[in-house]
Amino acid sequence: LDDEAYDRGTSVYLADRVIPMLPHKLSNGICSLNPGVDRLAISCVMTINPNGKVVDYDIFESVIKSRIQMTYKNVNKILNDIEIPSGYEPYVSKLKDMYELSKILRKAKIDKGYIDFEIDEAKIIVDDNGKAIDVVLRERGAGEKLIEDFMIAANETVASCIYFMELPFIYRVHGCPSEEKINQFLSFVSSLGYQVNGKVKDLTPIAMQDILKQLSDKKEYHILSSLLLRSMQKAIYDTDNIGHFGLGSKCYTHFTSPIRRFPDTTVHRLLRKYLFNHNIDNDTVEYEEQRLPLIAEHSSKKERDSVECEREVDDMKKAEYMEEHIGEVYSGMISSILSFGMFVELPNLVEGLIRIDDLTEDHYTYDESTISLIGKKNKRGYRLGDEVGVIVKAANKEARTVDFVIDNEQNRKIYMKRM
Repeated sequence: LDDEAYDRGTSVYLADRVIPMLPHKLSNGICSLNPGVDRLAISCVMTINPNGKVVDYDIFESVIKSRIQMTYKNVNKILNDIEIPSGYEPYVSKLKDMYELSKILRKAKIDKGYIDFEIDEAKIIVDDNGKAIDVVLRERGAGEKLIEDFMIAANETVASCIYFMELPFIYRVHGCPSEEKINQFLSFVSSLGYQVNGKVKDLTPIAMQDILKQLSDKKEYHILSSLLLRSMQKAIYDTDNIGHFGLGSKCYTHFTSPIRRFPDTTVHRLLRKYLFNHNIDNDTVEYEEQRLPLIAEHSSKKERDSVECEREVDDMKKAEYMEEHIGEVYSGMISSILSFGMFVELPNLVEGLIRIDDLTEDHYTYDESTISLIGKKNKRGYRLGDEVGVIVKAANKEARTVDFVIDNEQNRKIYMKRM
């Protein structure tokens, strides 16, 4: 079981299913916090002051008994003062207290440098046979943010505990972005006609927050924040604690999901070894110093594999959905421009390609300096962030592709679905 969990590294979350790191009988059974049953756990109990600072904590072996299996949808109804769903009445006061604490923690995180790129995600709705029948934006409400805030607090606390004990450990780290890549991004923003002020040399999380803030009122903000995120390094697992730039955290790990991530499983084992069994002799330290870098490197690779797999499945399912909508008209925003055409993103985050050969109303060439398509007659051409009407020309589930054409009179005669 352990060898297989290590090999998988993580659970993989696809459109309508999970490929678990641990077998279903464990991940959905004895290891899952199902309501009404005792479960063995490791708890991190923190005392947090009104400024969001952890002033005391205790990490210990525990037994937890969940009282109710809540949903984000129902919790958000309570937190947003919409209604109290049936069965949730005994927990309203506690949820409200939790919400107040999460707001305190979030403000403290932001003051420290936490960067919220506000990247939307698509949620693919499938029927009983697994076929995509809709693509919508995934909601991220107060309940989702509350859980995120609490998990980050626990992860920081556990990481800091072992860090100050100066023992071998696995950290979740995120390096500073390169000055060159941020300059490239700012040059691109400048080509759109926007001026962003900021210190790029020795960039801090607070300075990155400021860049995003200056772009927040731009119509292309969603696209620009995605581009800025891509210009940063990827977070990885490492035994060398360099901090987490994106969270503005000096010390961070992954502790909260030992069922679905092998680094978290490893952290739990280290806590048991160091804190509960007090096994910190020289042989143990030497053993972990040799073992943990391999686990960190392998886990980072498996995480990348998982993300790539999830993206490919999402693209495939989006194309499958659009196969049923060929000939239909949509409005979207140009999300990227390349020498062979431009990608247009619909409000539900389905993205399709308009090939330069299909821009038949003019002769267009790619202008690398402004990242735009310039026509002989249409000198302004097409630029990133432009809103355009499109017709779905084609979609291919196997190739994971969606093709659009510009919505105009000529293309309506050729491609538009006959109603």
